[in-house]
Amino acid sequence: MTAADFDEAEKLWRECEGVRLSALDDRAGFERFLARNAGFSQTARINGVLAAAVLAGHDGRIGYLHHVAVAPPFRRHGLGRSIVGRCLDLFRSAGVGSVYAFVVETNVVGHEFWKSLLWSRRDVHVMQIALIEGSSLV
Repeated sequence: MTAADFDEAEKLWRECEGVRLSALDDRAGFERFLARNAGFSQTARINGVLAAAVLAGHDGRIGYLHHVAVAPPFRRHGLGRSIVGRCLDLFRSAGVGSVYAFVVETNVVGHEFWKSLLWSRRDVHVMQIALIEGSSLV
């Protein structure tokens, strides 16, 4: 994924149920994330159309997957599994020991996807404070 993917990725994320964007997901935030985590975020294209995308990064120990999305017409063909798999391979190569995927509580499709990949739900709650107005996902 590159900065040039922003418009298409944002459109995909806004169209996919269960994906929540905040003020931090603007073009500048997107570009900062990609620069800080160069080479980890992934896309999949079919006939030039952005069919799937994920923002991926890590802190040196734990990997994080944000906004994993596959456009509805392209679901059930392994694209989600493929882009997540690429991220996991990159994380392994970087020595990352564990990976978290952020899934909105009410995102039934998302929960089913992660369970199908044998991911397990953690018993933690994410706490948040908004430092920039509009950055809260609540």
